[in-house]
Amino acid sequence: MKTSGLLLIVNTLLLIVIWGFTGFKYAGLPEMIPTHFDFHGNVDGESGKQTIWVLPCIATFIHFLFIRATRNPNSPLLNIPDSFRRSKFHKLYIFSLQLPVMILFLDIIVESIRIAEGKQKELSNTVFFIVGLMFAVIGIGLIKSIRESSRKPND
Repeated sequence: MKTSGLLLIVNTLLLIVIWGFTGFKYAGLPEMIPTHFDFHGNVDGESGKQTIWVLPCIATFIHFLFIRATRNPNSPLLNIPDSFRRSKFHKLYIFSLQLPVMILFLDIIVESIRIAEGKQKELSNTVFFIVGLMFAVIGIGLIKSIRESSRKPND
């Protein structure tokens, strides 16, 4: 199995875990749950517990958007280097970028629920590490793109 196929499976499993965990914990949540956090991870906004479903919905939309993006490597919506478009590497890149996004959604949901249950007081620093991973993947694509453009002869 190709790495991109394996990443698609992992991303899909993460989406299933996001929905499953949210559904499993929903009934036990208090009527008001944290829905917004400041830069330090402190809760600075709350809403009704039904808003916990917003993040799984957004994660699902992103999941299908990323799958759709891999079907047409020449799409102008994809800002990827031409060398990625000419190979199957575009799928690996897109699904590699999706992985930290899905992990980020899962982490925020888990930590929000733990805060609502009183098991945690604020978001942990894990969010920053996940965002860093996402920027690392973007950086790899950017470096590849810069290297590729410097190899092209000047017109």
